[in-house]
Amino acid sequence: MKFIYSIFPLFNYYLLTIVFVMVSFYLYKNTSSESKVRYLYILCVVTFVAYVWNLYYFFIYGSHILTLLPLQLCNIAVFLIPASIYFKKTLLMDFAFYLCLPGALAAILIPSNDYAIVYSGMTISYYIFHGLIFLTPLMMAHWKLYDPQPSVKKAIKLTIMVLMVGGSLHLFNVFMYQNFRIPANYFFTIKDWSAPTNPAFALFAQWIPYDFFFLLPSLPILYLYMLILFGMRKKKKTSQI
Repeated sequence: MKFIYSIFPLFNYYLLTIVFVMVSFYLYKNTSSESKVRYLYILCVVTFVAYVWNLYYFFIYGSHILTLLPLQLCNIAVFLIPASIYFKKTLLMDFAFYLCLPGALAAILIPSNDYAIVYSGMTISYYIFHGLIFLTPLMMAHWKLYDPQPSVKKAIKLTIMVLMVGGSLHLFNVFMYQNFRIPANYFFTIKDWSAPTNPAFALFAQWIPYDFFFLLPSLPILYLYMLILFGMRKKKKTSQI
């Protein structure tokens, strides 16, 4: 067990997450779609509260207010997920399911050095809001409130969105630092600020030692995610014939 905790310091949180998911699916197994949607809205409120709670720690520890705007992928998800539930727009749901969900999962499996104290309020708030960003789109798909339908066309759309949003935020990061010396690092596009705090970013930076471009290995990971889902759906359809 000590070995597991050395690799996954938040392992106890993962166990609690499994219990939470099992209880949620059991309680809402035979309920209406409206009840499930209301439950998802409650989770969105809890996500927002945990997000604000987590920001509070960064603020009191000295982070500049302009580095705390809701422009990180998971911060965007705090607002995008309830919007996708309300408007039922496929593009918003795709962004939440294919980008925010795996991004949040990576964040809780490979947490940054800021969360070295496992049971601090900062770590608890971090895990709650990232955990729910991971779980809420998953629940939407499981309850058939959203159909992921992986495709090449969808992969192209998501790639364009990632490059546009990530590229724009990188330019914003560069502008803020060069003009005001504010260390903005939205979407973690600045290699020298991202790599020291996270082993995944450190690995990417070894492969591609350039700001913004060092994040490009995340795109093949996205395609692999979509390909695995496509294979699982195809296998399920075949087994039903």
